Amino acid sequence: MQWRAVSRFLAIVIAATLLPAPVLVAAARADTTAAPEVLQAEQLYKDGKYREAIAVLDKYLTAHPQDAAALVDRGDDFEALDDEKSAVADYSAAIQINPLYAYAYASRCEARMELGENRAALEDCNKAIELQPTLTYAYRMRALTELRGGDSQAALADANHALQLSPNSANALVTRCRAYIALERYKDALADCNSAATIDPTNDFAYFYRGRVELIQENWNAAVADFTEAVRLNPTDTNAYYWLAAGQREAGQYAEALKNVDLYISQAADDGDGYYLRAQIEMKLGNAAEARSSATNAVRHYQIDNDNADAAKAQELLDSLGKASPPP
Repeated sequence: MQWRAVSRFLAIVIAATLLPAPVLVAAARADTTAAPEVLQAEQLYKDGKYREAIAVLDKYLTAHPQDAAALVDRGDDFEALDDEKSAVADYSAAIQINPLYAYAYASRCEARMELGENRAALEDCNKAIELQPTLTYAYRMRALTELRGGDSQAALADANHALQLSPNSANALVTRCRAYIALERYKDALADCNSAATIDPTNDFAYFYRGRVELIQENWNAAVADFTEAVRLNPTDTNAYYWLAAGQREAGQYAEALKNVDLYISQAADDGDGYYLRAQIEMKLGNAAEARSSATNAVRHYQIDNDNADAAKAQELLDSLGKASPPP
């Protein structure tokens, strides 16, 4: 959700200059001509009040079901709430109304990527770029989809294209930072995330991915500082708590690490990695019984996920805990 670099209505206005007028339908509507209810929902979205925005748009769309832009707006709100299936449904409805709505395709690309539907996501981003070759957002989403599919070189090419279109886009810089991380070009990754944080100090992704590089390079305190800032900027980013805890463990901040891994587990209770990290932290604190309990949970959740390699790793840790002497 945070990856949208321009407002939804700005993307609509840009589309209006690139597509034939007769086929634009609702997509050609500029911000100033939108219905008051839609403008209200747009402001609620900007304020992070996504459920309230959905409520406004639900009522509006009941009376105006053919408003493609309003459907995309509601899809963006669902996306912000991590309800990608509902987002895809709204984006698809908008596309059915206006098959040349580039931003709707790019948005559906993002939602499908989050659902793990990489092939469909790539098709959507390709279509968005075909319709609107200057849509930076589409190149960024295609780059992230390619990263998920393991094609780091293609992701780098798309990130570079996004930056050619929008040289001062913090989100585009973070996208290229991520591609550089995948390619193990850590110096370049740091440079891009540094630039992103300078351009937009409120971009939590810039700190998050810079922290990931700092962890790789074993700069523990720098990593902790970056993940701390990422969490401050976006307290709802569950993954940031995990990596903050991982950095704090390496930095010897075990009590704080335990608090943050517990915050992570409270939101991702089925993830073996959280329990495995918790077991390691409890070991450092000398809490053998808690460490064994967490390691047991790690084994169980890895097995549920059919992750045999990590299950074996967690079992090895559990076995070592069984042999260890209890703390005095």
